Amino acid sequence: MSPWFWLAVTIACVLVELCTLALTTLWFAFGGFAAMIVSWIWPNSVVIPCVAFAVVSVLCILLVRPSVVKRFNSLRTRTNVDTVIGKVAKVIVAVNNEENTGRVSLGGIEWAARAVSDTETIPVGTMVEILRVEGVKVIVKVKEG
Repeated sequence: MSPWFWLAVTIACVLVELCTLALTTLWFAFGGFAAMIVSWIWPNSVVIPCVAFAVVSVLCILLVRPSVVKRFNSLRTRTNVDTVIGKVAKVIVAVNNEENTGRVSLGGIEWAARAVSDTETIPVGTMVEILRVEGVKVIVKVKEG
C-alpha cells in the first residue's frame, strides 16, 4: 500500500480525535504513522504495513492509553454532583419509587431521592448511601452496618 494511504489514515484518525477528544482514535493515528514509515521502507508489501499498523495501535492502546487517561482524569475538577456519590445521607421524606416520593438531607442540602430498587420503601430517619445522580435525583440504598 502507498505511504499516502497511510498518511490519509493518520490524518483521518487525528481529525476524528480532535472532534471527539475521547482518546480512542489517537492510537490508531500512531499506528497509521508507523505503517506509513514501514510502507516507504517496503513499498511493494501490503502485509508488513498492515501488521505495523495493528501492532503499534494495539500497543499504544494497551500500554500508553491507560496512563494518559489517568493523567487527564486527575486534572479534571469534580463538580458538586460528583462529590455526593458514595456519601451517607439521612432520609427526611420516605423514599417510595411507586409513589414517587423521597427526599434525603446531606450536609444541610435536600435532594430528591429514589431507591435503587423499585419495590423498596425506605422510612424516614434511615441512613442511606448515594449510589449515583440521575438528573436532579439521587439514587440511594440503605447504608449497611
